Order: sequence, then structure tokens, then C-alpha cells
Amino acid sequence: MLILLFAETVGAQLPSIDPARVEAELAADGDVLRSLNENGDKPFIIRPIDVRFTGSTQEIKALQKAISSLGWRIVQCVTIDTGEKALDVQRDQTTDRDAIRALTETALRLEAKFNVKYDGWGTVATQR
Repeated sequence: MLILLFAETVGAQLPSIDPARVEAELAADGDVLRSLNENGDKPFIIRPIDVRFTGSTQEIKALQKAISSLGWRIVQCVTIDTGEKALDVQRDQTTDRDAIRALTETALRLEAKFNVKYDGWGTVATQR
């Protein structure tokens, strides 16, 4: 699958991540996937997936410069209540478990490389 191949290629360029953190995020992903399923989602339909990263202005700017070349679209960069910056990005993919695992692992590697916080992903249930 193209998404997994992309994630493997990107993953080779990014730092390793704590397996326990991956499993914790995947447990949260499972809740989102169950909700999507309950709402009739067809997981193999490609659609936009939104991801948020938060951090200092400097860290978010560094991530913002690099992320487009890694296959993501920048949606917006805003200041949040804590005074930190939030970078909302998007990429098109499916919501099957393997694709979401690849997305989560890539996001956690970006978190480690740019010293930002991965704040999760979201999308709408897609039926066609």
C-alpha cells in the first residue's frame, strides 16, 4: 500500500519512538476507529485526515518548514489558550488500522524530531 510505503520511507528519516507511547496512542486510535465504524465509515476510502501538533513558536515554525515535503498539507497555524502555537496539517489516506498505525507512528516521529507535541488525528466517517 502506498501510504505504508510512504510511512516506511519517512520513518527511516525520522527518530525512533518509544513502543509504549505508540501502543498508548494506538489504544486511543482504536476508540476513534470504533466511533467511525459505528457511524458507517468505510475504512478503505481515501479521505483527508487532520492532525494537530502543538509547541513553541520556534518549534512549530521548524516543523511547518519541513512538513510539506513529507506529504502533508498545512491547514492553519494558530495560537492556542496556553500561548503555544498549534499547527494543523492534513493528508489523504484511508482509516484502516494499518494506515492509521503508520500515520500515528509518523506523527510521533515528527513529534520527537521537532520537539513538538502530537495532539491526535481526526476525520469524518466516509461512506462513499
